[in-house]
Amino acid sequence: MFDFKEDIITAIIAIIIFILIVWFMVSQPTLIPQSSRSKIDHIQVENLKKHLYTIVEKFDDRGYRNTEVLNATANYIHSEFAKYSDEVEYQTYHTSWNFEDEIFEYKNVIANFKGRDSCEGIIVVGAHYDTFGGHAGANDNTSGVVGLLELARVLKDHPPKCDVEIVAYTLEEPPAFATEKMGSFIHAKHLQEQGIKVKIAIVLDMIGFYSDEKNSQIYPVPFMDLYYPSRANFISVIGNFSNIKEVREVKSIMKSTSNLPIYSINAPALISGIDFSDHRNYWRFGYPAVMISDTAFYRSDNYHTPKDTPNTLNYENMAKVIEGVFKVISKMH
Repeated sequence: MFDFKEDIITAIIAIIIFILIVWFMVSQPTLIPQSSRSKIDHIQVENLKKHLYTIVEKFDDRGYRNTEVLNATANYIHSEFAKYSDEVEYQTYHTSWNFEDEIFEYKNVIANFKGRDSCEGIIVVGAHYDTFGGHAGANDNTSGVVGLLELARVLKDHPPKCDVEIVAYTLEEPPAFATEKMGSFIHAKHLQEQGIKVKIAIVLDMIGFYSDEKNSQIYPVPFMDLYYPSRANFISVIGNFSNIKEVREVKSIMKSTSNLPIYSINAPALISGIDFSDHRNYWRFGYPAVMISDTAFYRSDNYHTPKDTPNTLNYENMAKVIEGVFKVISKMH
């Protein structure tokens, strides 16, 4: 004879355990306390701001058709990287578009930093420098690019444990997005063809927009706001279920670096936004990868519009993000 009450209790316990397992896998809670430090040690806010205004004002339309400005931007990035690394190169490729007869040339820009130790695999840190719709794209994604430039400056004087490859990608935005024309696809494919192991790829895509207003943060799935904040005053670390360990490690180190709140999510690509950047191409080639982002259109209506301007960004928080990335690189071995 069945004990209905006992069966109900067992079912409830099973559901609770299931919810806890899913919550743990998705949100990656950690025992690492959030640092209370507002001061950062290495990244300089003014450098980020100077580079961002320079790129936005000198290289405004970085759309896929405007190869002249794209290549001028690549040259600027190359010249900045060359101040800090002796190994800087263009990764050049050519492609055409279905609606164009002309063949276009595009360039990734790569700076290498030799590690102090012998590690199994390199660390890749990347961000795309192209923009969408003829806009200058202060947050999307000049914010990520200037983070790379400042990170390169710091790595020159503080060599990492493992080899680090910093990459400024071209062609992340539509119509290249989710195709083999993406600069990050070209880069990840090359690494695989050369048999190069990757410890982790960290992609920076929009790290500059924050708000303390209530309900300024929205989410792609109902009930996410039961765990995640309603205020857009945090940075996120995003990965799929194959990268649970990497997301946890990146999140933990960044939490211990500054008082900028760090949240994370591991989820399948069917959740909107999970694979919406260059990290998707490292997943495609079997490499561990995470995206660090302010969540883009889930908190800002400036996304892909002329309103995405330098004066809308929080440079202090951007510096805290890059300081956190530097600490991740420093501690990985």
